Amino acid sequence: MRINFSFCQITLAIALFLNPLPAIVAQTTTSGEMVSPTTGINYTRLKNFLAQQNWRQANDETRNLMLKATGRELQGWFTMEDLQKLACWDLQKMDQLWKEASGGRFSFSTQFRIFIETGNRPGRLVAIENFQTFGDRIGWRKDGDWIIFKENLNYTLNAPVGHLPAPRDEYQIAGGRLEYTTLAQRLVTCNIVSLDQRQTAITAINSLE
Repeated sequence: MRINFSFCQITLAIALFLNPLPAIVAQTTTSGEMVSPTTGINYTRLKNFLAQQNWRQANDETRNLMLKATGRELQGWFTMEDLQKLACWDLQKMDQLWKEASGGRFSFSTQFRIFIETGNRPGRLVAIENFQTFGDRIGWRKDGDWIIFKENLNYTLNAPVGHLPAPRDEYQIAGGRLEYTTLAQRLVTCNIVSLDQRQTAITAINSLE
């Protein structure tokens, strides 16, 4: 399949490749806080869906919260520029709630570990085969192609590790590779992933220089 990227996408991809990862310190969340001091968004609804193990509603709510946090509710989709500005507190809270509710099976930081293990790099586009392998590992691809979101996701704890949350657009080209790579970079700059994971990612990126 031939993939055509817009000029803006190509320009941003080049910028992500050339610019080093910035060191941003996130505002630390605590388990009792449900309202973001940055955006004013309340995360109680997401917490309740997750506590009920209502994974589908929790996944939908996560996407809605990300759209709200980036000011993209009316548009209903993200740009890479939006994801780069996603508030650290909000992203950390979503990750924390998913991780706690699933016993670490689902969360952005769980996905990040697999993203790195499969040869991908936050903020850097590498071989597309690496991202396809990532999709295979977390169950976003089946029979050699990206599944159609969101009806074909597995909303149970039997889903592959890292399968959820899955906030990408339903018919996104190449599994949303550019957007997910940007989100992975945000996890690093917001210090949401572990120190070892960040160091592994930075070391791997430096090896590409």
